[in-house]
Order: sequence, then C-alpha cells, then structure tokens
Amino acid sequence: MTYKEILKILNKYDINTINELEYSLSVFDSNNECNDDPEDDTKNCINANCYEDFFVPDCRKIIEVYKKYFQKDISKKKDFINYLTEHTNKSKSSIDNYISCKSCNQQISKGSKTSIKISDSEFKKDFCKNLNLKFDYKSLFETDYTSIKQFLIKEHHITDETFIPIYQSEDKMTKNEAKKLFELTHTNKEQLKSNLLKSDNLQGSDQYKLNLALYAFDRGLINESWEIIDSIVQINNNIDKDIKHLKAKILSSQQKDKESIEILEELKQSSQDIIEIETQNLLAASVKRYAFGQYNLYGDDNLLIKDLTKSMDIYFSVYKLSNDYYPALNYIYLRFMIGFVENKDNNYFVKFQDEATTIWQNLDLKINDWWSFISNIEYLVIIKDYDEAKEQLNSHFQELDKNEITEFNISSTLRQLELYSNFCDDSKLVDFISFLKEIVSI
Repeated sequence: MTYKEILKILNKYDINTINELEYSLSVFDSNNECNDDPEDDTKNCINANCYEDFFVPDCRKIIEVYKKYFQKDISKKKDFINYLTEHTNKSKSSIDNYISCKSCNQQISKGSKTSIKISDSEFKKDFCKNLNLKFDYKSLFETDYTSIKQFLIKEHHITDETFIPIYQSEDKMTKNEAKKLFELTHTNKEQLKSNLLKSDNLQGSDQYKLNLALYAFDRGLINESWEIIDSIVQINNNIDKDIKHLKAKILSSQQKDKESIEILEELKQSSQDIIEIETQNLLAASVKRYAFGQYNLYGDDNLLIKDLTKSMDIYFSVYKLSNDYYPALNYIYLRFMIGFVENKDNNYFVKFQDEATTIWQNLDLKINDWWSFISNIEYLVIIKDYDEAKEQLNSHFQELDKNEITEFNISSTLRQLELYSNFCDDSKLVDFISFLKEIVSI
C-alpha cells in the first residue's frame, strides 16, 4: 500500500493522532462492528450503531451533542427544542424532527443511501455559533464519522482560547485580535451584520480583517465582506494570494466573472505549487458562466467552444487530482455540450458515454447529501438512463424530509438541466425536467 493510499484512509476516517489510530483499529477489529456504539435504550435512529455506508446523520450528531454538552443544564429534550427554536432560524417542528431523528429514520430504515445531512447550512451555523456554547462547524458537520464513538471522541466545543482562525500565520494577528474575532463572528447572522457596522470592529491587522471578511462571506454578507477586503487593498501595495482568492470568490458570487477570471488566472500563473482545488473549481465555473454569457450576447459557436474547452480542461485536471464527483460531473457535462455545438456524429457520443461511465463508476462517491444525490441523477440523465433517474428521484423524495430541500437546491439543478437541454435536442430530457418540476413541487 502506498503512502497516498494510507493517507487517504486516515483522512477519510479523520485520524490525526496515534491514539485515534489505535482506537479505530480496536473498534474495527471486532467481528460485530455495531458493538462500537454506546449502549443506550433511548437512541432513536434505526441502525444507529452502524453507519459504515451512511456515516453518522446530522440529526444524530445533534442528539449526541445535546447529551454530552447540554443535558446537565437542560434536562428534557423538549426544553432543548425550545432552546434551539429561540437561538436558530429553524422552526420548532423541524427541530423536533431532528431531535427525534425522524428525517434520518425515513432514509436509513429502507437502506437508502440518500441524504442524511441537514442541508440548511444557516441553521447549522447558528447551532455552532449562536448557542451559549460554541462548536467547530467543520468538526461537527463537515467531517464524516462511521460510528458514534468516533464522533464523541472528538472535542467539538471551542472557546476563544481554542479557536483557530481560518487564515493564520505567525506574528500577524495578536491574541486579543483572535479573541475579538471569535466574539464578533460566533453569533447569528444578523448580529454579525450589526457587529460589522461598528467601525471599531473593523480596525486591526490585515490578517484580522481578512478573517473577518471571510466569516462575513461565509454567512452571505457579500457587500460587507467586499468593503473589508477593499479597505485592505486601499492601504497595501502588495496583496497576498489569500486576499486575492477571497476577492475572486466575492466577484464570482456576484457573477462578475470577467474580473474573477483575471484574478484567478493571475493566481494560477504565480503559484509555485499545484493551484488549490477550490481555486481551480472556482476558475472553471467562472469561465463556464462567462462563456454562456458571451454566447447569449453574440451567438459565436467558435468562441463558445474555445471557452467551454478551457473550462472543461480545468475541471478534468481537478477531477484527476481529487477524484471528486463535482469536477467529474462538470467535465462530463461540458464534453457532451461541446459535442452538440460541434455537431459530432453518434460515434462520438457512444465513445464518450463509455468514458463517462468509467469515470463515474470509479469515483469514491458517497451519496450523503442533496448535491451528491442530485449529481448522480444528473449523470444518469446525461447518459440518457432516464428510467433509472426517475426511479431514484421518485424514491428519494418519498423518503426525504421536504424541509431539508431548499429553493436554491432545486433552482440550481433545474437551471443546469435546462441549460443542457438547450444544446441536447432530446424530447426525453424535456420530459424529465417536467417530471423533476412536478416531483419537487409536491
């Protein structure tokens, strides 16, 4: 086994120390892996003690956080539901579903590998940053755990002493600035917005302000984030790559793709190392969106092919680096689109369909949230397996808590499929889009 293969396994199971490795080995050495779950007569999740295929659901994580950190002071779950209702932007009925694990029961009970993550990121950010206790968002909701014990062994609770800013380098941010950053950002979105209106809170080192801008961007406070970045740029001659990267992300979110592309291209050319995956994905997405915008204005097929090929090549390089479904799906989409624009014959599409199938089957794809699920549906649509796509989609919506699907989730998917249908002259695709709209409107 190579070093990279071992490292991939360690990263997959979030093993960072020798003690964690020893613990994981002791757990998985058992013939009955379900024994690694703590004995608990009150646990709600069906199959709660064995998450090899699904990972620990977000709902179950919230229950375990309640037991470990809150139960001493809030003795009843119904009181904890009221507490979350007061401190987050989620309805009482939805939180009740989470605390009873109803939403993940619906999926796990039938062995369905569909979404067991809560898709409402703002609720989860409020949960981490707006309660009396604060938690590490990445550790709690972005890291996958294959057992309850593995989840509980991590210390998710953070304070101003254990808080680590996202952008950090030695001697550039004082301890007081780090503490202030924690206090300002670990709150609800509206309070953070209010904090950013006070000029005193915007004073400090460049690294302090860069982190403040990033946390604002992460909560959707785009204009506020831009103003902070702009204040750094105005007083500095040398702008480092982190500032440029965040500036490009803000421009991309505002669909100012030409400006975003210029910055990202500069970052790509000046990078001594392999440019980071997030930057490459962002560049590819901006190039793609800009290409379609120019095509709508001028209708130039040759220019469209040139720009889409550039975007496609970037996505392909990211896929080769990461083996991730997002760049793989975009590469497949664009390869087919370019074929339609160039009026390729049937042999082209048959040959590439085989390549697309090989790519997709070799991905390390875990369908554990809306995006991974719907990407698999889109892949089936691209290869024209409409019956399977409809069956999986229909089954998914029968089992899923509808409150967990946002309007943005649906509109993004429909926009992508409708764009593809403009190039793919296929009545079955039009029929599938109508089917999808009917399903999501239920």
